[in-house]
Amino acid sequence: TAVFVALVVTLGYAFIFLPNVEAVTATVFISGFLLGKKRGSIVGLLGEFIYASLNPYGASMPPLLAAQVASMGLTGLLGGSVGSRYKEKITLSAVLLLRFALWGILLTLIYDVATCAGFFAFAGFSARQMLASLAVGLPFYAVHLGSNAIIFASVVPVLLKKALDRKLLREREYR
Repeated sequence: TAVFVALVVTLGYAFIFLPNVEAVTATVFISGFLLGKKRGSIVGLLGEFIYASLNPYGASMPPLLAAQVASMGLTGLLGGSVGSRYKEKITLSAVLLLRFALWGILLTLIYDVATCAGFFAFAGFSARQMLASLAVGLPFYAVHLGSNAIIFASVVPVLLKKALDRKLLREREYR
């Protein structure tokens, strides 16, 4: 669990200069998939709290921080739920890659909506100001959704397949 928390923080900083391209969501999802719902949630909660609190651009304000941390906790939980369906093996297929892409889009959308709500609550925006802010931010949200869809469809299933294949190999060696 601690290694995944450290990986979340490290990858957060590694991608910090690429606006709305990140590997945190995928890493938290993978942790839940491999470690289970509870530990995946812990990775999401702790990893995001550390990253968002010690961000070089400045710490998140409380409502935004709460939204960030809760969203990543949910990401670890969903990763664990999905992982419980694939205990033995992953067979890479177009359908599986599409499913992973959709999970990436869903989790990114939840994160973006939650963090916008947290920011708007902190800033005290009116409904009109919120809509204007969302409209201006659409290209950034599109990049975030698209990059996570690509990461979830390409990197995540390959890493999970390798991890599960190695796990099965080790289990056979011990029998």
